[in-house]
Amino acid sequence: MSETGSLPLFPLASVLFPGMLLPLHIFEPRYRLLLDRAIRNSEPFGIVLIKNGPEVGGNAEPHRVGTTARVVGTTPLPGGRSFIIARGERRFEIERIDSEREPYLVGEVRYIDEDDGAEASELADRAADAFGDYLTGILATSTDARTGSPLGELRDGTPAEVSYRIAGGLGIDASERQRLLETERTAPRLESVIRLLVRENTLLKELVLRLRARGETPPLN
Repeated sequence: MSETGSLPLFPLASVLFPGMLLPLHIFEPRYRLLLDRAIRNSEPFGIVLIKNGPEVGGNAEPHRVGTTARVVGTTPLPGGRSFIIARGERRFEIERIDSEREPYLVGEVRYIDEDDGAEASELADRAADAFGDYLTGILATSTDARTGSPLGELRDGTPAEVSYRIAGGLGIDASERQRLLETERTAPRLESVIRLLVRENTLLKELVLRLRARGETPPLN
């Protein structure tokens, strides 16, 4: 049986994957309270993509699947505000939301176990290869002189960790990120990641060709 529990929820207009870092500017009183409690008690909170409603003020309706996070860095700012860095840990699915207990939403959640599935290791290697091509394409269209991957060694860790690392590095919209997060097993998630990379790499190649035709391709150092 899957583990369940109660989790304070922080709805955002972005998706957090397990293992990834997310910077947050905390200024609303209810989320200042949430983060103060999380830091003081060394407890996680849940980051969920907003489905309907505003990110600031009011009550937003979140998607059902999100990621727990812990604060790994904080910088106080004037007026009680703060800048924090949160690291994603594990996925969960919301089974019920309580909007009355606290100023912020509290979810009764089921934690989602990771299941690599068959062929996940081979798919992880294929995804890493395709992501390497993606980073090369990004570099070929950018004036940024950096050549190293900001994500470290792509193939380190389990296939699930590889899938999240690549998903977090893709320049795709929040709805596509959410679909990847909601894919319960690793192998199908990697298959989706590979399809997205094929699409993005094709677009990048077309862009590079257009830039070269106009003599605008930046030099590779």
